[in-house]
Amino acid sequence: MKKGMLYTVLTAVLFVTLEPVSKLIAGEVNPYAITFWRFAIGAVILLPFAIVKIKREKLKIGLKQLGIMTGLGVLFICVSMVALQIGVAKAESPSIIAIIFSSNSVFTILFASLILKEKFTANKGIALVLGVIGVLICADFSGGTNFASVALGVLAAVSFSLYTILSRKFVKNLGGVVQTALVFLLGSGVLLIALLVMKAEVFPPIGPKTLAILAYIGIFVTGIGYLCYFSAIEKGGAIMGAMAFFIKPILTPFTVWVINGVKPNATALIAVVFIVAASWFAALKKEKVCKAKNFNG
Repeated sequence: MKKGMLYTVLTAVLFVTLEPVSKLIAGEVNPYAITFWRFAIGAVILLPFAIVKIKREKLKIGLKQLGIMTGLGVLFICVSMVALQIGVAKAESPSIIAIIFSSNSVFTILFASLILKEKFTANKGIALVLGVIGVLICADFSGGTNFASVALGVLAAVSFSLYTILSRKFVKNLGGVVQTALVFLLGSGVLLIALLVMKAEVFPPIGPKTLAILAYIGIFVTGIGYLCYFSAIEKGGAIMGAMAFFIKPILTPFTVWVINGVKPNATALIAVVFIVAASWFAALKKEKVCKAKNFNG
């Protein structure tokens, strides 16, 4: 459990830096290119671990599964993560987008009920209400936040939640590392093709600052961050992975203050309280379900 908590904290610390760090090059590199390089590098980091697991467990991956994971990659990377990155570029403060994205567990409840036919419980209802309130608080336009950035943050959260549920439905048997590595690889490949077709800039002018930031969000946030996330689940169960997303919104306003110089305001802090509470209620039931099924990550 101690190791699980360590990996959870590392996951949260790495994940919480994504929005504020990528904001530093938002005016220099287009969000599509940032997203492509982030996940292409992340795929390279995860693939060796995935290959080891495939060989050790003798996993069989057919064309149908590859097709499904390509679709999941499009949903996750080309829709959710691109929307997140554009939202960060447009937002006055990246903390707003990060806090809204942390509400993804709320939307997961809805998709789980609709797609997986999971029972809608009182805990889920409370999580849904608290999460919606948190998002609405974040959408306080009096602070300069524009509608487009908030809408993109919500789109990123909703599409990520849908990706999570569809992954559980179609490729759960592959395990987290294998599934994620292939989704990263295939999704970033599709995004690269789209960038070439659109004649968008894939190779931005690389100065020391841009190179360092792209390397950081690819290697540390995406590659090592997800490895820590899977390790947290393996060592401490599903609740350890979920806790990373409780910690992230708490740290977000202060991380943005340190990196971007934007001081946290009362609105953001109040929104954090609602989002964290919503995530807790959403994960509470999930952990009970996982224990009932003898989930071991």
